[in-house]
Amino acid sequence: MNFVTLLYPPAEVVTRLDEVLAPVRADRPDLRWSDPARWHVTLCFHGRDDPGGLPDFSDLVPPTIRLGDSGTFPRVLWMDVHGPLRPLAERAGAPEDWRPHLTVARGAGDAPWPHLPFDGPEWTVDEIVLVRTGTPTGYETVVRVPLSTPND
Repeated sequence: MNFVTLLYPPAEVVTRLDEVLAPVRADRPDLRWSDPARWHVTLCFHGRDDPGGLPDFSDLVPPTIRLGDSGTFPRVLWMDVHGPLRPLAERAGAPEDWRPHLTVARGAGDAPWPHLPFDGPEWTVDEIVLVRTGTPTGYETVVRVPLSTPND
């Protein structure tokens, strides 16, 4: 069981990315494609260390972000995230070299990875979520923290 601080993209972003990935998924059944219903932008992977909740984000301006082209970590194909997420990731506990991303597929270490160009629609982050992974239902929400805009 692990803990992850994340944010969920809005439905229109998920739909658009899903449409772009559909032909690639059909061409690459060797990859384990993530369920679009579970897509999220990882801000901080805490591992087995329960952070005991989320810190206060109320002084941070909710950033406007968008998904971009794909990239890879060992055995992971992900979509890049453009926008000022570093303050949120740092506040959540991410190390300085952490790269916020949205995982779309996993594969063997030697799998050739496709390059997936993508210019997703922008959205303003409205909440941060801490989840517990590896539960019988997949992800279990521990806590949700709304982000307020300057006009709230």
